[in-house]
Amino acid sequence: MNVKKRTAALLTAAVAAAALPILVASPASADQGDCQFSLIDHGYVVGPKAEAACRTGSDISNVGRWIQCYWGLTAIGVKEVDAARACNAA
Repeated sequence: MNVKKRTAALLTAAVAAAALPILVASPASADQGDCQFSLIDHGYVVGPKAEAACRTGSDISNVGRWIQCYWGLTAIGVKEVDAARACNAA
């Protein structure tokens, strides 16, 4: 019986130790800069309209942020695939 309790305690401690980094990890830290860098990496010049779209895409309080970012970028001539990639980065 003592061996079973010890094994259970060790197993519980191992699971807790493995889960701790997941529980305390910070959320993803993507931001509008990542969105803009994605555009620059694909050959676009980032101006005020692209900055505004990327800023909208990084606003976590905005439920429709991705689609607004996407629409903002495609409206200024960014290819759909590049806009999607940039907004995913935001």
